[in-house]
Amino acid sequence: MAPPPATLKILPEAFVFDVFGTVFDWRSTVTEHLEQAISQKLTSLDAIGAAPNKPDLSTPASLRSFCETFAAEWRDSYKDFVRTLGTKGNNSTSNSNSGAGSGPLLSSSPDRYITIDTHHLRSLSSLLEKYSLTSLFTPAEVTQISKIWHALKSWEDSKPGIQELKQLAIVSTLSNGNVRLLVDLQRNSGVAFDMTLSGQLWRGYKPDRKVYVGACEVLGFGDEGAWEEDGDGDKDKMKRSLGEEKWRQQERGKVAMVAAHIGDLRAAKGCGLTTIYIERPGEDDEQDAIDKYVKNGEDWIDMWVTHAEGGILEVSKRLKELKAETSV
Repeated sequence: MAPPPATLKILPEAFVFDVFGTVFDWRSTVTEHLEQAISQKLTSLDAIGAAPNKPDLSTPASLRSFCETFAAEWRDSYKDFVRTLGTKGNNSTSNSNSGAGSGPLLSSSPDRYITIDTHHLRSLSSLLEKYSLTSLFTPAEVTQISKIWHALKSWEDSKPGIQELKQLAIVSTLSNGNVRLLVDLQRNSGVAFDMTLSGQLWRGYKPDRKVYVGACEVLGFGDEGAWEEDGDGDKDKMKRSLGEEKWRQQERGKVAMVAAHIGDLRAAKGCGLTTIYIERPGEDDEQDAIDKYVKNGEDWIDMWVTHAEGGILEVSKRLKELKAETSV
């Protein structure tokens, strides 16, 4: 089933990217790293003897299969973690945009906030315990394994595609990954953004609206100071005629959220952002929502790039064509 045609008509002035799965191929990187780490401990595994849930790692194929399953469970624990806390953050906010994201950069937050690095370490430890593998690794080794998320391989189109987009507008991350993790990813991969924005700056996680709204404000779209400024006559009159909340929503539309997850884009669109969907192999687990979107002819995704179309490079190509069309 083909996606609905794109509705994007205006060139965004900034792009914010989801990172895990959209820019970086976490699945193959994490699976390969786990496979290498566990294969070095197979002799020790034999010494464990019978144990609950102990995996069969007797052949290279069984080892690979187990590591694929383990990596997927590790990632799923992250998804459950951020969905639960990110959604709770939205429960205290109405759908009317009122007052959202107007606080300071490092806003107050419940005590429950922890970095994604901390979550990755805790969930890794839990999974090792689940499969009776805890004794294979020292605490230092477990910590080292958990840091594989700092060294993910990028998709082939990510580095050149982001370079191309930077010729058009500001390009930033907008990830639940903590800032240090995101910086390390860029340094290790050569994928370079103009800015590094993280939910950590607002002590929250997507899909909490304060992360999307806060990112727009940091980028200069819809912030309180801009509303209070007096611009030239016509623009200022137009701004005042919209009212503050509608104006903020309109300003946030100048920022495009780019992601391989329809849930991320749904939350971003609810805050007024433009949305760009990039299909990645096996990445989006909301297939029912995708099928419903296509079947019902929904149109809130402003650009849709399929698996076969070239990822971020295709986004850049289309936007350059749009720029040429609108500048005539």
